[in-house]
Amino acid sequence: MDYWDLYKDVWNFHKKYSKVQTDDAYWEAVVSESGQIARKYDNHKFAIALLLAVIDELERIYKEMMKNADTAV
Repeated sequence: MDYWDLYKDVWNFHKKYSKVQTDDAYWEAVVSESGQIARKYDNHKFAIALLLAVIDELERIYKEMMKNADTAV
């Protein structure tokens, strides 16, 4: 496995989805593209771990957005 290509692909994925959105289309795209990247690297455990780390961060941001929206007046 080429680690540098993997890092590049995960970085581009993170950059592409870093502006978290609340609509279903955004999350469907996140899931679809992360699956494509994982398959590109034969579902290697390290590739999946990197992708899950990014998705976890996107979810954290989403939850923070929702929390702030609930407290808005």
